[in-house]
Amino acid sequence: MTRTAFATALLLGALASAQPDTYFVPIAARTPTPPAVGATAMQTSIWLPDPGVDAAQSLLFGTGGGTSVPFLLGTLAPATLSVFPAQVDAVAAASGVLIGTQSRTLLAVSSGGSILFGTVESGTFTSAGGPASPIPGSSAIALSALPDGGAALLVLDASKMIDRWDLDLSSGIVTATRGFSGSGAPTGGGSFDEPNTLYFDGLRNIGFVGGRVLGDVYRFDPNLDAGAPTVFDAALVSGGRLAPPVSGLAVYQASDAGYLLAANGHGLTVYDLSKSNPALGGFRVIPQDTIGPITSPAGVAVTNLPAGAALPKGVVAVGDQTQTDLALMRWDVLAGQVDGGLVIDTTDPRGGGDGGSAVDAGVDGGGGGGGGGGGTSGGGGPLSPGIPVDHSSSCASTSGGPALAALLAVLALLAPRRRQRR
Repeated sequence: MTRTAFATALLLGALASAQPDTYFVPIAARTPTPPAVGATAMQTSIWLPDPGVDAAQSLLFGTGGGTSVPFLLGTLAPATLSVFPAQVDAVAAASGVLIGTQSRTLLAVSSGGSILFGTVESGTFTSAGGPASPIPGSSAIALSALPDGGAALLVLDASKMIDRWDLDLSSGIVTATRGFSGSGAPTGGGSFDEPNTLYFDGLRNIGFVGGRVLGDVYRFDPNLDAGAPTVFDAALVSGGRLAPPVSGLAVYQASDAGYLLAANGHGLTVYDLSKSNPALGGFRVIPQDTIGPITSPAGVAVTNLPAGAALPKGVVAVGDQTQTDLALMRWDVLAGQVDGGLVIDTTDPRGGGDGGSAVDAGVDGGGGGGGGGGGTSGGGGPLSPGIPVDHSSSCASTSGGPALAALLAVLALLAPRRRQRR
């Protein structure tokens, strides 16, 4: 074997050993088919009912192919939502928004080339009015409450710029003020991804963008006045944590923790945002049941609230393009299976508007305009539920260590040859 071939084999072997931990987590339930959710550009979002109402009455939206199908979260029975647009490209929800004098959940619906706003009243989509100048629609939108009780909408426009709109509904009717616009990817030299999906939290002032072509995740300031996004995790150097496209983003919020969930071509990647370098500790989750594993989920939404006896401590919902349905995992089951565990916090986020822990954990991650990709699990065949893939390395979920060691070894092997050529 030549020196170069040996060095390449060493590098590839080290990179393989740097694969992240992967957990095959049981699917608790699936939405029925029919009605099927469109397989093209599937998105997932959760609307929470008003404070004090059982979260089992939440609506789980599956959006794709120009339509959006709602299901009752507690039973997964198809829900009837009157006066809801027939043509829907994206749905986003934010609870804790002051509408009139009450804290409510606001819906933003991208339909017919513009954004519609409204609430759900006894099974009817009730318009909250519209701004004097219509907001252009998009298949990638994100919505969040703000500390002052208002809301903000981010829209990924046709030129792949992110546009911000600040919303005031204190009169009961939406008034929109256009804010800044910013790039959906880092600017300057280098190769950056095409933005595909958005998530932001207006109370904690954090935002994330998922890429369609390369599968990168970027972090940005949702005020859009603090410079271009920065790389949070890049698929090329992620050691298997990411693969294109990133079809959905959501955050599970707890009082002392937060977890970013990124649906992508390698599964559902979870990052602990309380860590100093969340990307290096990212791990993958593959939902599975007797139908099979979902290795490339389309869209993701999460709520920390109990939603009936079957979902007692929160739920994660992802789209399955193969079955054209939505699959649900219990947050407490996932939390108990991950090495070291995850925080479970069922504090009701629907109070909103105070900048504290009342954050909408069910805020949609925006749209997955490119849908899911043909990713593979990267961890071998399905294992029994909850058993992580054993990489026999303490660095299994911190790929930087072995990858760097391999790179140094390759350079050491190649250095003598370089000197001979001088």
